[in-house]
Amino acid sequence: MSKLIDKNLIDYINEVDSSLPAPGGGSVMGVVGGLACALAGMVVHLTVNKKKFSLLTKEEQDSFNNAAEQIKTIKSNLIAIVDKDAEGFNLFMEAMKMPKETDEEKEKRKTAMSNASKNAIEIPFNALKYCYELINPFNTIIKYGNSNVISDIAAAYILLFACAKGSLLNININIPLIEDNVFADYIKTNTKEYITAIENNYFNIEKQINLFNI
Repeated sequence: MSKLIDKNLIDYINEVDSSLPAPGGGSVMGVVGGLACALAGMVVHLTVNKKKFSLLTKEEQDSFNNAAEQIKTIKSNLIAIVDKDAEGFNLFMEAMKMPKETDEEKEKRKTAMSNASKNAIEIPFNALKYCYELINPFNTIIKYGNSNVISDIAAAYILLFACAKGSLLNININIPLIEDNVFADYIKTNTKEYITAIENNYFNIEKQINLFNI
């Protein structure tokens, strides 16, 4: 079976716009997060060859370049979610379809569903975590980046925020299916920390950039 990420753009969009339950929101969040990183990367490329960048201190240049490398790595992780989310959903549906006539079958199905639910929630949770890990690199890019493409890094923040909020929806949908209370508490605690930090940072950036104001 071909990977979703290997499809051309219009084919992927049309597959989302179909009666198939996957790829769905989680997969699309991988695309959105990947595009946020790509836009930030574009700003990087349009900054490092400018005279203004050469006038920065070595420490500032190193900070910028390190941020660019972090974004590049996380972009790959988010892109991988495009397929991982769809695969996770399919695993959950397979567990749902398992026979449940005998006590043994019910127990096997219950275990399979529990494992599939953990996997299903870990994927959007990781997407949210990646968004959280992008806060500092993005802030470094906007601090030292080419001001002529500030609208692009601003758009990157919007996409990052959308990826985080969309991932939060998928986490909250799957939380009730988790029977492992320790695991569920871990997800809930960290999810709250991540989304709070992302929201606060996003709204701070909104205040800083006049482009958000009409």
